[in-house]
Amino acid sequence: VDESSWSPQLKELKDANEVAVVRYELELNYDYWNYHDIMTAILPDSEQSEIPVGFSAVGHVAHLNLRSQYLPYKHLIASVLLDKNPTIRTVINKIDDVGEENEFRTFKYEVLAGPDDMKVEVREQECLFRFDYSKVYWNTRLSTEHHRLVSKFKPGEAVCDVMAGVGPFALPAAKKGVWVWANDLNPDSYTSLVDNAKRNKVLSLFPISGPGSKV
Repeated sequence: VDESSWSPQLKELKDANEVAVVRYELELNYDYWNYHDIMTAILPDSEQSEIPVGFSAVGHVAHLNLRSQYLPYKHLIASVLLDKNPTIRTVINKIDDVGEENEFRTFKYEVLAGPDDMKVEVREQECLFRFDYSKVYWNTRLSTEHHRLVSKFKPGEAVCDVMAGVGPFALPAAKKGVWVWANDLNPDSYTSLVDNAKRNKVLSLFPISGPGSKV
């Protein structure tokens, strides 16, 4: 035991026989370190300033938007991210801008880790949403806005949601007794909207006309 590293207080306690110092070996393996610790250890020093740490979690999918300088390490980043987040099974990276692919605001992506399974389940405002994330628009960062707007509605009021998506505004509103007429141009969003309304036993939500209809 190297006594030169001891503090004066420790030396005093040791000399007074109030404590004993013994050798103890501690092994720290991969499981001990968190995502940021590992990235800091393995990425080049030149890439340490803005290590990718943020992602959008949509059900079991982690959605990254990596900057160009980190693309050479994308599979490594995704692998560690998958290891350190037990609820995540698939990691994707967006490869174009939202809405660039079509008017439905979907986007192209590449799977970096895990299976290419984009059929997700999300819980928000006491509602369960199921949808194919590759075919519809969903923004996890809007959850606060969803709650803020729905909180303004009162039971018995009537609301028209003409860009309802899979129902993040329409379903919670209908569940609190608001009469909601909802539609979306995206046929996949419309299908998920109807399915989610049935799943959540929402009785005051009325999908308008059919998939792809215009209001």
